[in-house]
Amino acid sequence: MSRVTVLGNATVDLLQRVSAFPKPGETLLSAGIERCAGGKGLNQALSASRAGAFVRLVAAIGDDPDGAFLRAALTSEDGLAVDWCIVAAPTDVSSIWIADTGENMIVSSAACARGLREDEALARLAPVTAGDVLVLQGNLTAAVTMAAARFGRERGAQVILNTAPIAWDMRLLLQAVDIVVANQPEAQSLTGEAGEAALTELLALGAGCAIVTLGAAGAMLSTGGSVVTIPAPAVEAVDTAGAGDVTVGTLAAGIAAGEPVANALSLAIAAASLSVTRPGTSPSFPTRAEMAHLRSSPVV
Repeated sequence: MSRVTVLGNATVDLLQRVSAFPKPGETLLSAGIERCAGGKGLNQALSASRAGAFVRLVAAIGDDPDGAFLRAALTSEDGLAVDWCIVAAPTDVSSIWIADTGENMIVSSAACARGLREDEALARLAPVTAGDVLVLQGNLTAAVTMAAARFGRERGAQVILNTAPIAWDMRLLLQAVDIVVANQPEAQSLTGEAGEAALTELLALGAGCAIVTLGAAGAMLSTGGSVVTIPAPAVEAVDTAGAGDVTVGTLAAGIAAGEPVANALSLAIAAASLSVTRPGTSPSFPTRAEMAHLRSSPVV
């Protein structure tokens, strides 16, 4: 199996459950607060590892108690190696509200992630080689992400871009990407289109394969031919935070194992659907045993 390298962010997630999202100017009391490891980079690396890949996470943290919390949180994860980059900024934090419907709203800091310099990032990516999978998102600066994508391509790696969050214009980056994964709002933001037209435009911008996730409806996939829609299992959602990261991480593991994209995406959607039935971000992710069970299920 090839290796998966995730270059991304890591945050301390502060989750609060509310009956409904507050209106502007409104103050609500939450049902409690939970603190756990998170961030798109960390979440995707953790999911890829539990899906059976050999994974290395490259992420920036601060030299502070929150950074120590994140280091400790991943020490017992088998198959996941972490290359922490210590930068001169506080470790990033994500504030996450979860409504009773299971939907979420997230605000993340990014000074620490954006403190990672291009030269340092590329130095940490030196082990990436032909056949590996490199996973990127939108938390780092545009310059670092562009340089990493081009570096991965030059090394012969398959580059997966998750377009969340869209903090800068990602359209030029798609020329250096093998697989792009976007949710519906992100796809429309990038292309001005919705539905299958968004897939077509993502491919026209240069991506080799385009995936648009549809939440409870699953995902659409296109490699330039016909569009394939992969449904999601029917579940009762408790908390959707982190589900997109489970999808991307599990997909990356499947690609690294040499699986067809559609098969890898099917397993990824099943894993994400399981995660939304439980509260929290990383605490809700399927375990290795659960991933093995999902893989053996005839549904996948």
